[in-house]
Amino acid sequence: MILHQKTHPNLDVEGCFGCRIAHVRTGPNTTTSGGNRAAQINATEARWQKDMPAYKRLRKDGLQPKKIDGCANIEKKAKESWQVETGLV
Repeated sequence: MILHQKTHPNLDVEGCFGCRIAHVRTGPNTTTSGGNRAAQINATEARWQKDMPAYKRLRKDGLQPKKIDGCANIEKKAKESWQVETGLV
């Protein structure tokens, strides 16, 4: 419990600034540059859900892919180790 809730338990005291802002919530807004960045990060995370396990399997096999992005596709299509390490399939 926050200190303000101990002072005013029902959070609706007339003229109290803390009571007025107690219910304000913030989050990323996709119309701002920060919100766009959050959307990009979420999209990258979604792609990595399939690429990260493929990257780990390739590393376990002793191969070094150039990057994490696209590892699932490279893992499927590569026939030679140089294709994995260069990213050219």
